[in-house]
Amino acid sequence: MRLVLALALTFLTPGRSDLLRDSVHVTSAAARPNNELWCYKCRAEQPDDKCADLRQNSSSLIHKCLNEKRICMVKRFSYTTSTENSTTALTMWALERNCTKNCEPGCIVIGERTKLYSCTSCCASSLCNYGSGTQTLITANSGISALFLLVYVMLS
Repeated sequence: MRLVLALALTFLTPGRSDLLRDSVHVTSAAARPNNELWCYKCRAEQPDDKCADLRQNSSSLIHKCLNEKRICMVKRFSYTTSTENSTTALTMWALERNCTKNCEPGCIVIGERTKLYSCTSCCASSLCNYGSGTQTLITANSGISALFLLVYVMLS
């Protein structure tokens, strides 16, 4: 028994291999780089709201993203109404800018005569969510127009 105790004390003496001092344990949270992302954070319900138009001084809307929220996003809700002869211009009824963990860019359009648009744009650099959130809508409509034009040319 004395031999076992002597061997144990030999390994645990200062200056020798000490398992508690020589090993470093890093949690998964500590291993991740710090989140240095800053995004605009606000909500707007009117097109002339400070959040909807960031050309004015908007430093009060800057927000530090925390934890896993490493994407800036703009989510815009708009609508149009149609009659047999015309369609109104796209009208915004709500807009949100924020940090998020997950973001899927694109637009969802629902409806016939009254069309509801829910568009989301995403970016990953600081203060990049300054846009109107409609870039993806324009791209989607341009892509559809190009597809119809291609089909038309092929059928002609």
